[in-house]
Amino acid sequence: MPVPAVTELPVSTESQHVMGQMWAAVAVVHAQEAEYLRELRRVRDLEGYRVILARLYGFQRRAEEMICTVDWTEAGIDPRLMCRAASLRVDLAALGMNERACEELPVCELAPIKTLPQAIGVAFVLLGSVAGAPTMATWISEALPQPPLSFFRDGGKVTWRQFAAAANRLLPDAASRAVATQAAVDTMSRLVTVSKPAA
Repeated sequence: MPVPAVTELPVSTESQHVMGQMWAAVAVVHAQEAEYLRELRRVRDLEGYRVILARLYGFQRRAEEMICTVDWTEAGIDPRLMCRAASLRVDLAALGMNERACEELPVCELAPIKTLPQAIGVAFVLLGSVAGAPTMATWISEALPQPPLSFFRDGGKVTWRQFAAAANRLLPDAASRAVATQAAVDTMSRLVTVSKPAA
């Protein structure tokens, strides 16, 4: 079955409320700042930057694979348009990592998903991370000489407005919102810790 093209949808006050509910649930986890953010603030060379991006790639790749296994027809969104791992590969290549090395990077383990509400929760975290990307790009640019920034400059092709409107339609009750929110919390929890170096 072909995936429908993204369509622009109006955002209602209610859809903003749905996003607010999900954000409130992940805020506590988000407050535990991701290790890769701490590392980005103190990165001082391109090799250190490459290590951070390689760990982040394992999370991004797996999360994107997961949302693409679910049928988004009802949402009117092509999940592939929310994927940015390819931009990470561009940056890793610019830092000297070839295709084979990228393929061999460890992939993050995430809680499995089977339903669209779960996929919406995972995508909530992926799209939410886009908002902070310009700030991260600034940190990196100030610390390093001409760093590759394809990932942090890739805003994806699905807007928050489109996503919020779809979530509002597809999470009409407390039960579906609870499922999406739990998936978002699980995903955010993993993002917070996934890039932490092994002890």
